[in-house]
Amino acid sequence: MYAFLSRSPIRIKLLIYFVPILILSVVLTGLLSYLSAVKQLEKNAYYLLNDTVEQTGGFINDKFYTVFEQLVLIENNSAFRNIMENKGQAVDQRRYDDLIDLRRQFEEAYQNHFQIIDSIYVAFNNGRSFNLQKDFVPKHVGINLSDWMARYSNRDSQAGYYWLNRHVDEVFDTVETRNVVSLFKMIGSQESAVSGVALINMRESYIRNILLNVKVSPNGVLALISPDGVMYSKDLQSPYVISDKVMNEIRHSADAQGSLREVSQSDRPMMIRYTTLSLNHWKLAAIVPESDILSNASQIKTITLYIVVIILLVFGVVATLVASSLSNPIRFLSKQVKRVGKGDLNVSFRLNEQNEIGVLAQGLESLVESVRDLLDKVKDEQEQKRQIELLALQAQIQPHFLYNTLGSIKHLVDLGEKEKASTMVSALTQFFRIGISKGREVISVREEIEHVRNYLLIQHIRYSTDFEFEIDIEEGLLDLPIMKLTLQPIVENAIYHGAKNKHGRVLIRITGSRQGRLAVLEVFDDGAGMSKERLVQIQASIQSPTVEEVPVTFGLRNVHKRLVLQFGDGFGLRLESREGEYTMVSVSIPITMEEV
Repeated sequence: MYAFLSRSPIRIKLLIYFVPILILSVVLTGLLSYLSAVKQLEKNAYYLLNDTVEQTGGFINDKFYTVFEQLVLIENNSAFRNIMENKGQAVDQRRYDDLIDLRRQFEEAYQNHFQIIDSIYVAFNNGRSFNLQKDFVPKHVGINLSDWMARYSNRDSQAGYYWLNRHVDEVFDTVETRNVVSLFKMIGSQESAVSGVALINMRESYIRNILLNVKVSPNGVLALISPDGVMYSKDLQSPYVISDKVMNEIRHSADAQGSLREVSQSDRPMMIRYTTLSLNHWKLAAIVPESDILSNASQIKTITLYIVVIILLVFGVVATLVASSLSNPIRFLSKQVKRVGKGDLNVSFRLNEQNEIGVLAQGLESLVESVRDLLDKVKDEQEQKRQIELLALQAQIQPHFLYNTLGSIKHLVDLGEKEKASTMVSALTQFFRIGISKGREVISVREEIEHVRNYLLIQHIRYSTDFEFEIDIEEGLLDLPIMKLTLQPIVENAIYHGAKNKHGRVLIRITGSRQGRLAVLEVFDDGAGMSKERLVQIQASIQSPTVEEVPVTFGLRNVHKRLVLQFGDGFGLRLESREGEYTMVSVSIPITMEEV
């Protein structure tokens, strides 16, 4: 037998050695999979259901926490406290400042989280009330504060905070009935000298869409359960309706998470998995008919059996064909491939074969050559990118700007200009927050414009007599991706080389418009401009493939190279200028089909 095998070609050896073993392995694997599929797949389905509930619960908890933070910010606002305690009743600047500041707090909360926040309402027992709503016009706004004090004073709460599940809005009376989810803080009590309520209504549709977008099973639903009600992602079909007793059992469960096996009102077996939201202790439950889980498991089991049969058939045919066609050339190719796998690209796959093996050998030869070329190209591009990123860091890290800004803030504080100092601190904070942007290199046009706006605001406070600025970007372009720190270096040049070098007030205008398949952003200033010779010199420095020892402009060259690297040679910066009249720098961004 050994002598026979030693003389046999590779085709016979492959068939004798591997075909029986592989057939036996496939058959045994299929048989074991068939016997254990139902149990294991059911277990996996339960694990998946548990993960879905936990992840969805964590997501909803994060959204609730976001709204909770906004309510805390409103409550801790000094203007809120002043108005509540009747400070500044006289018609003076302080009273108006409090009203404006509280309104600003409302607007900031709504603008930052308008997807989830429906409306905001604040009322005090001194008769004052404030509200914000933008998506509807109410017939009447307000509550009976005494009734609310009596209704909620004896209810359990967390430091006076109350959560209401899906309910009809009691504060904003509208023509059409509106359902909301509410968070509010009761301040004081009926006996307190100062009392009131601060409330944020959340969009019921937003919370429901979160639940609806999570598919637990064909007939399953998610339910958000609280002491005052239940919000379902969708109505349960009649055979799967769960009794109120079961829902109360989940509602009052002391366990943070758990599972229940119950029957519906139509005696259908049901699987219920629930978890507890850490913020308000509501329960999120997935209610799934067991028939859905078993159906999925049976389908996967059947598919597994079909696959095993198909693998056996395909393998029998393929093994015969491959064993009949492969011989020494495949061993040679295998050896060479192993060398490539170890990192040796200086190998040859050339063979004298004129069949498929020959084609494969030629293809591998071409592939290795392409890999070598690609690696060389990648090394060059990486080196170029590294240099550009170093320049980007030089442009981003601007200690002189931070130093001068902090000096200006101190100067404003010394002069008693606390409002301007506060504005500058806030703008500086936003400037560096967006500049850092959690390490992201690509941000939206909206964030880039906000970054530039904060930079201009800081510079405008410092040099208020030198320039004014305008920003006009088409709404449809604000969500396009753009490389971080694209516009700020251009605006900085406009200030330091356009505004400062010209007597009189200079206008800096930032515009954005769509031109065909491109989004064009332009930074214009009617400052000192530049001569034709200087314009040519700057353009040559920007487009130079190598970094000069003393570049004409770090910032503009950095922006141009990053744009070329991101979008290709057809993109970058375009400069126009006329000495003593204006300078305009244009940036073009491609608009892909997904962004239309």
